[in-house]
Amino acid sequence: MNWEIEFNEIISDILVNENFIDLKYVIHHGISRLDHSLHVARITYLLCKKLHMKNLKEVTRAALLHDFFDNKEKFAFYKHADWALENAMKEFQLNSMQQNIIASHMFPICHTLPNCKESFIVSTVDKMVALYELTKYKVPIEIGAIFIFVINFLAIQR
Repeated sequence: MNWEIEFNEIISDILVNENFIDLKYVIHHGISRLDHSLHVARITYLLCKKLHMKNLKEVTRAALLHDFFDNKEKFAFYKHADWALENAMKEFQLNSMQQNIIASHMFPICHTLPNCKESFIVSTVDKMVALYELTKYKVPIEIGAIFIFVINFLAIQR
């Protein structure tokens, strides 16, 4: 099956949710929060597919929902993972792994620790995508990827 078709089937019910679709009106890293979330979900899907992960569907869906909030509060950076989890749980059924992926995607900034490899994958992909979106090729992505790896590695060591 073509990966794009499979990816779209996994996320299709989320993309018709009215509350989720409203993210297209919220600017995030210079693009809409909906587009950012789709970028994170797509890269997560491709990485998990390459790693032959059995829970590909659940991880991809959680990656898409990781920024499911529309609050424009000044300190959203620190709180938005909790808001995204609340919103996602209101609209969709999530297992404990998916809940941890969403709640911990801002690790090490947030208070929730990733408790599975899937959470580390989404957290890392989110940071790489954000860096790409923020810099728009001004900083080589390789340097950003190394920086993210080092930050996550140092956080794990504490």
